[in-house]
Amino acid sequence: MFSYIAAYLVAGAATACASGPVGWLGPVACLPPPLRLEEQTLTTYRTEYRTAYREVQRTVCRTVPETREEEIRETVMVPRCREEQRQRTVMVPVRREETRQRVVVRTEWREEQRQRTVMVPETEEVERQVRVCVPEWRQEERQRTVMVPEVRHEQRQQNVLVLRTRLREEERQRTVMVPETEEAERQVHVRVPEWREEERQRTVMVPELRHEERQRTVTTVRTVPETQTREVVCYQPVSIPICDPCAGMVGTACQLAAYTQAVNVVVLHSVPEQRTETYTVPVQSFRPETQTYRVRSPSLREEIHTERVPVTTLRPRTETYTVRVPECVPEQQTVNYEVAVCGYRPEAQTFRVWVQSQREEIRTERVPVTTLRPRTETYTVRVPMQREEVETYTVPVCEMRPQTETYTVNVSENVPEVRVRKVPVTTYRKVSEVVTEKVPYRVCEEVPQQVKVWVPVSGND
Repeated sequence: MFSYIAAYLVAGAATACASGPVGWLGPVACLPPPLRLEEQTLTTYRTEYRTAYREVQRTVCRTVPETREEEIRETVMVPRCREEQRQRTVMVPVRREETRQRVVVRTEWREEQRQRTVMVPETEEVERQVRVCVPEWRQEERQRTVMVPEVRHEQRQQNVLVLRTRLREEERQRTVMVPETEEAERQVHVRVPEWREEERQRTVMVPELRHEERQRTVTTVRTVPETQTREVVCYQPVSIPICDPCAGMVGTACQLAAYTQAVNVVVLHSVPEQRTETYTVPVQSFRPETQTYRVRSPSLREEIHTERVPVTTLRPRTETYTVRVPECVPEQQTVNYEVAVCGYRPEAQTFRVWVQSQREEIRTERVPVTTLRPRTETYTVRVPMQREEVETYTVPVCEMRPQTETYTVNVSENVPEVRVRKVPVTTYRKVSEVVTEKVPYRVCEEVPQQVKVWVPVSGND
């Protein structure tokens, strides 16, 4: 805009110099006529793109199910039962007593004096210097551009092929195996358990508990409070002058200034104290004791029992039943639905941010340091002494003796049988269908807009 005005002024000056009187060389002949600026409205065009939709016909292949019945032959294994005599060898238990010897360890206790080294804690306070980072905060104003979503709704239509399921009734036949049960007498060998009581002896170690009083030295720590004066860093707001680098103006800002303040602090010290206490210790020992107890020994004897056993056989029977067979019928429907189209527009936002900075400070503090000092003490220990003894005891030994017996077993056999039944078989065929869809595409348009411009105009006009 400004370059256009400058070019116009230069052209006007050149025209004025050329139209002056001939032979006049003075500076007045080159002066341009007075100019003034006039506001005019110009019409310009900008290019915009919008999304339009056009209808396109396409061919879609759909799958349609068809159900029909087929007869299949299958071989079924029919179970049958028969009786069979078999023999088996059974191990019969036989009990006998056996005398054995074993080595038993006896424990005796004796007292013994020993020494040990105990670490006693000692606490001292040491001054140390610590480097601390003190945080500072300042507020800044920033800008950002956010895309704000706008949603508009459109109405659309679509042709849909719907499959309706219809059931039709059909009578079929099937063969059912009906069970028939009869009772039969059989003889079974049964082993009946018997028990007999025996008296036995055993030696048991019975525990005995007695209490002893002992003494020990215990170190306890007692807390002693102490008041100390320490320097604490505090902050207060202070006004400082600042200069704007863009505008060159001097303003005032608020900043936190640090200062020290004396504060009384209560510090706890740990003081170790020693005292002697008496405690009771339970000491356990064992003494042998002979006990008599009764034992029930199991044994088996054979008996023959006669019992009636139900025997079940299967008899085939043909029956008629009704089946509902599904059929699918296609139907054409038009569905109206609403689509939400989302767009975005830019929007400028201003927000404030707290910016953190840190500075370092060196502080002095007193830290308790604990050291350990070795100390030797004497204590009494009960030391176990073991000795071995040979002990004789009786053990019941069970031996297994083989014995052959005859028993009856029901053997199941499967006999193949050919059967015919009808099975519904579903096949699928492809059907072509023409569907109309809306396809989006971009359209370019020239949109007019009004712009106000300042145009230089000569004063003679």
